[in-house]
Amino acid sequence: MTKKNILIIDDDPAQQEITGEHLLLTGFTPLHALGCAEAFDLLQTHMVSLILLDINMPQVDGFQTMERLRATPATRAIPVLFLTSLDRQSLKIKGLELGADDYVTKPYNSFELIARIKAILRRAAPAPIKAGVISGDIQAIGLSELLQNLAQGGRASRIILPEISGKIITADGNLLLIRQGIHTGLEALLRLLLMARGSFSVHYDQIPEQLPEPEASIFSALLNTASRVDQLRSAAETTGQENPLLTLPPQGSSEPEIDLWQAQFPLPLFTLITLMNGGVEDNMNLILKAIIEDRILCLPASAD
Repeated sequence: MTKKNILIIDDDPAQQEITGEHLLLTGFTPLHALGCAEAFDLLQTHMVSLILLDINMPQVDGFQTMERLRATPATRAIPVLFLTSLDRQSLKIKGLELGADDYVTKPYNSFELIARIKAILRRAAPAPIKAGVISGDIQAIGLSELLQNLAQGGRASRIILPEISGKIITADGNLLLIRQGIHTGLEALLRLLLMARGSFSVHYDQIPEQLPEPEASIFSALLNTASRVDQLRSAAETTGQENPLLTLPPQGSSEPEIDLWQAQFPLPLFTLITLMNGGVEDNMNLILKAIIEDRILCLPASAD
């Protein structure tokens, strides 16, 4: 069985070494980061089962790091245990309110720490999945959350998203294939995350025998696309709505790439930028320019 990676985020190298030894002796693989930035670099290349997080660190403290972990879709579900010399009750409460799973103060009893880590991992473990298929509404669970669950489980799986022409194949926490329409790779993943509607089905242990090398780990791919998704959502909000419903005037927009989809209007903004063939950021800029020039119209937001 593959050893679970546990990431230690602590600016004290001596404490890193001590805690790392305790983890090694009990069958875990320790990863080491001296601060927030280094931790997120590691999270792009390693699948992490749990994070041990110090509070009192320079530049970005543990609470700020925790907020970023919970705000980032790719790391939101990773369990976090605060491991710190600060034992004030108010700090424990703050840590738990930010979403930590436990709080242990230094100096700690190594047997108690390992017991708490194992308890958290038992709670976080995905429920056993029988062979076959599960299905549902992707908006109810979220594509990012679904992928994270599959990463934690590690089983080979094939995800089908019929309404948005999506297909994803995963195994051992890696993305082996990502497709959305004619698009592949991270560009396809970005489009799927932006569209994320309709039904999905997950088929376990049903993947082709011959596939290319993994494109990326699931966590790395989600981290790499998260900032692009955030930037696109911020750009959309300049219209005054999160995802405005767009329509065309009778004469069209004078943009061939947009007018190609005239028969399908009205369309939500994010649907339109993913239907168009160009890069989604370029598509967004083109559409926003047309909105400013009244060559595309935003319909009023629904009153409900």
